[in-house]
Amino acid sequence: MAEKIKFRPHHFMCTLGFRGKGYSLGFVRNYKKIAQQLNDNEETQIEVVQFMDSICSACPNKIDEIVCKTQDKISKLDAAHSAALSLKVGDIFTWKQAKEHIKKNMSVEKFHTACHGCSWKEYGVCQQSLENLIEQP
Repeated sequence: MAEKIKFRPHHFMCTLGFRGKGYSLGFVRNYKKIAQQLNDNEETQIEVVQFMDSICSACPNKIDEIVCKTQDKISKLDAAHSAALSLKVGDIFTWKQAKEHIKKNMSVEKFHTACHGCSWKEYGVCQQSLENLIEQP
């Protein structure tokens, strides 16, 4: 079995809205690889983790395996997403299950609360991706 992809809580919504943009070329390449793997095989397993995850591994803001340059902001986003999506460290989902979990637990109203302070929110792609997911039968 393939190794699980590790996600901190806020990366579920980030991945839903990912459009190939990011903090650096290395970060974008890594994230594209992860997103492609999930979209090619929705049965890929994702494990919820508390600190640095598979996406963070190539982030230029990463200081070490626990802390990033914007740790306070990221910790607040993770806490808000854990609450909104009813996630806990150690939870395991396939990407297919994760999308159903997002659809069931995240509303546009909750999105605005959970993603408050995220610099990517203003672009609207995450909200649009959430709305598209919610509208799917």
